[in-house]
Amino acid sequence: MTLFAMGPFLWAFSASLKTRVELYATPITYIPTHATFSNYVDAWTSRLTPFSTFFGNSLWVSSVTMVATIVISTSAGYALARFRFIGKNTLMLVFLATQMFPAVLLIAPLLSQWYALGLIDTYQALIYSNFSFTVPFTVWMLVGYFESIPRELEESAMIDGSSRFGAMLRIIVPLAAPGIAATAIFAFVSSWSELLFATTFTSSTEMRTLSAGLLYMAGQYEVQWGQLSAGVVISTIPVAILFTFLQKHLIKGLTAGAMKG
Repeated sequence: MTLFAMGPFLWAFSASLKTRVELYATPITYIPTHATFSNYVDAWTSRLTPFSTFFGNSLWVSSVTMVATIVISTSAGYALARFRFIGKNTLMLVFLATQMFPAVLLIAPLLSQWYALGLIDTYQALIYSNFSFTVPFTVWMLVGYFESIPRELEESAMIDGSSRFGAMLRIIVPLAAPGIAATAIFAFVSSWSELLFATTFTSSTEMRTLSAGLLYMAGQYEVQWGQLSAGVVISTIPVAILFTFLQKHLIKGLTAGAMKG
């Protein structure tokens, strides 16, 4: 089943290493006989499809969205898990309800809002739009992590003279590292692969993100399969690196939580 799920990616990786002759040869060759990296060079340096610009835009938008999501979701999740206030349950239901509607329903109101604020074709429009979808889900997810951590741990720190905010940063946040790492992965991947907002709120080539920029490689009369496959492979590298890095923190967070708990 794993090999079946990886089939499309393996196909794209194989196509990215093929020459133009091998791409259109019949019968189809699954393994390139003369592997070449020219498709990667052409995709990255092409003037018609500035892949490096698309890559930089996606990296900036996804990184800012991820950091902002972590900061806001951690603060909001802790507040909802520890404090009692009027409207708490209603607010949680509102967060959950936002996940029930497809993003396409919000295109019209968001488009009119960004147009009125003069944010069309800017990074802010993409970041704010992605942020509005990542925060509700991650807040809901982090509330469960914070509620599973005993209150006595932070209360002990506060008795020793620490403020509530200090106790949250020094005691609760390290123990909630698995949830925060999952939040970071979700926010980054959601923003990195987002297509609808990128094609609606941006119009110039210089502002396109990677997912929208790959569409330029599918022309009216020809699809640049070699460059397109190379672009797909390159687009998976940041996500793989982030997941590999945060996977270590997931294990450390679980171990630290078990020992301190």
